[in-house]
Amino acid sequence: MKKILKEMSLRERFDSRGFSPQAYAKAYKVDRKTLYQVFSGEATGKKDSSNKSGDVKKIIAQLKKDKVWIGPLPWEV
Repeated sequence: MKKILKEMSLRERFDSRGFSPQAYAKAYKVDRKTLYQVFSGEATGKKDSSNKSGDVKKIIAQLKKDKVWIGPLPWEV
């Protein structure tokens, strides 16, 4: 039985699209560790979340374009 897209975690949606974290990070020139921090919710792109907010915003914006990120962007709320 398939999970409903909105009930899946960010990482599950990412994996279901067939993306590889290593290839994704390399393609968008960001650190793979930062990508994992986005998956875990440690990094949100807000000023107080990390000192790499530029990379975090880049990752989250791209995930939104790829229809992996659902909902508004964290820094626009």
